[in-house]
Amino acid sequence: MATIETVVSRVAESLEHVSRLDARYRAGEMHAHVPDALADSERSLEDVVAQHLPASHAALEAASRSLFFSLPVAFDPAESVGPYLAAIDRDPDGQPYRFLDMGALIATQAFGENDPAMVRAVLDSLPFVTSRYAHSEYQTALSLRLKAELNRIAPAGAPRHFVVNTGAEAVENAIKSVLLNRVMTSQDGDGGFIVSFEGAFHGRTLGALAVTHRKKARLGFPTFDWPHIPFPVEEAGSPKVTARREERSLKQLWDLLVSGRLPHAEKSKDTYRREMDALDEYLAQPGQDVMAFVHAQRANLGPDVVRRSRRVAAVLVEPIQGEGGVRLASARFMRRLRLLTRIYDVPLVFDEVQTGWGMTGRLWAHELFDLPCPPDVVTWAKKAQNGVLFVSEELATFFQEEKKFNTTWEGDSVGMVRLLALLDKLDLDQVGRTGERARSGLEALAREYREILKNVRGAGVMLAFDVMRADWCEALRDRAFRRGLVLLPAGERSVRFYPRYDTEPSAIDEALTILRLAIEDLAGGRVAPEATTALKIRVGTLAIPLETIEIVDLTPASFETYKFQILAVEQERYAAAQYPPDVLRAGRRPLLQFPLETLEATVANPRAIGIALRDRVSGRFVGYALGSALENHDEEGIGLDPRVGENNTFYLQAMATLPTVQNAVELENHLLESLRERAIAAGFEFLSALIEDRLRDTGPAWFRGAAILERIDNYLRSGNTFAYLQMVLQPPLN
Repeated sequence: MATIETVVSRVAESLEHVSRLDARYRAGEMHAHVPDALADSERSLEDVVAQHLPASHAALEAASRSLFFSLPVAFDPAESVGPYLAAIDRDPDGQPYRFLDMGALIATQAFGENDPAMVRAVLDSLPFVTSRYAHSEYQTALSLRLKAELNRIAPAGAPRHFVVNTGAEAVENAIKSVLLNRVMTSQDGDGGFIVSFEGAFHGRTLGALAVTHRKKARLGFPTFDWPHIPFPVEEAGSPKVTARREERSLKQLWDLLVSGRLPHAEKSKDTYRREMDALDEYLAQPGQDVMAFVHAQRANLGPDVVRRSRRVAAVLVEPIQGEGGVRLASARFMRRLRLLTRIYDVPLVFDEVQTGWGMTGRLWAHELFDLPCPPDVVTWAKKAQNGVLFVSEELATFFQEEKKFNTTWEGDSVGMVRLLALLDKLDLDQVGRTGERARSGLEALAREYREILKNVRGAGVMLAFDVMRADWCEALRDRAFRRGLVLLPAGERSVRFYPRYDTEPSAIDEALTILRLAIEDLAGGRVAPEATTALKIRVGTLAIPLETIEIVDLTPASFETYKFQILAVEQERYAAAQYPPDVLRAGRRPLLQFPLETLEATVANPRAIGIALRDRVSGRFVGYALGSALENHDEEGIGLDPRVGENNTFYLQAMATLPTVQNAVELENHLLESLRERAIAAGFEFLSALIEDRLRDTGPAWFRGAAILERIDNYLRSGNTFAYLQMVLQPPLN
């Protein structure tokens, strides 16, 4: 065992090393540094890591019986600095390889690695670090100091706080508090239900899953049957679309408030319109007494409406949906939401697990909305290094009964030390400057690579952009990682870009440079092609009579059997087109072609419909079409679709016929007619598609009458014009 003197000497050396690392970083001398071979797109990332990052590979292999997911690198905190994460592997000169992190460790880190102030604070607090106290019974000077500091930063309207260990626990306790509030205060003694939003992610505990609406997180777990309403994403440059989304969301919430989900409750559109007009009139004249307005509106509610509304225990919303795709709603919507919930005496809960404490340029993200009155509950974690629940004085009453709200640890001491060390370092102006530099760079890339990137958005350093197709998200992240840049996904086709608050301009510029190179790899076709065993057989151009065609329905089970035949049609249809050299390279997948994993994901979606046309003479598939409910997709144009959220629209995602077939138009129409019959039988009322514009002239009569929501010339630089179409599905006339 090392002596005290040896340990002290090592600590001194470590402090000096940290100071040197920080000085190099602040001087712009630190850079991403990875093995050159990592960029070899012809080899799998796993193979390259095994050969060129052997220490990481060995460490991961040693832990392989554990159940976890991870980036394929073992990191070395001792050599990390700022946003540069060191690997345990070394180059031939003995220097650590380093990756540049723009995921900010999943939004948990406000400041850089090995911040000297942080290191000193941990060393100064060694007694609290070496022994973990169960704070539910044994408070320490450290835990009490944290609670005192929370008084200082607590959100307006929610001054009381309860410390837990994680974000999911904070949300879970928020759920318990509002349910108990309803049990104790409603006539029915029923906890009621919580209203949340489509696309939300609130955690993976069972209560949090009840208000989470991310398919991959929730699928397979039984939980509460609570309603969710559309999250009205603000559409930049299209206020009418935004207003329509907000109206749909608020109307669905209002219906839940006045009915309590009970049958036969009156939901008058005139009453709804009158109440919304009153809200808008109040908001148009700032400075009025909000509680006087609330009480006046509440006095207009009938006793039955009040009783039913008490069944709504709370409305839970993220100020910005992080995991859902960094999606923002307008301040106008949030102000109306706050007034509506206040009038009906329903607590409003803001989940700020990810957005809280400065990330958006405001201390709390909901401050961006200039709400007429504050929320009732705010949850926080991530940068808190523990979980924190802030509640109003009214809801704090229910925490007085011991054991209803309790956790053994009430937070981790090391996390408390880290947060306390950084509280006074927060500079919101610095967050704004950092975010503006990053956002400007992303917007420049989006202008330059319109066929790849779009919709740069966010607030502060909580930024993201979309790629034009969902399957490009992982491809872009892979190319960036191979060059030393760590990016994280969000939603279906979004990539997060989360600088730390104090990221040096040189590091942001380097991250943008690496991202540009990754985009060029994608646009130029330098991404490794998908492995496939399908044979490519060209049989010349033939006319295939419909009499020789049979329809094969594609289900998740049958798709496994036929997937390579489907992929062969997709490849032959789009690989045969003439593309500019920088869009298609020899042996590479063109941008228009769907990869197999995207088609597999679609056929597994709820309410998916897929068909293939098989030539009975040759046994070959000569065409296919595939899609599912509109809400399952996130393709170009869907943001403008007025049917999103109505669950009555089929989205035709993919359709292709062999280019070697002479009567391709006839086969396309056969596909569309057959698909239409199945969509009507499945209860769909509309069909939407981003499809080649020529089909408006060559398609069936019902297809030619489609409404054009968007038209895109030279789509994905293919030379083809595409259009986002929507049409009414009606049974064919006899």
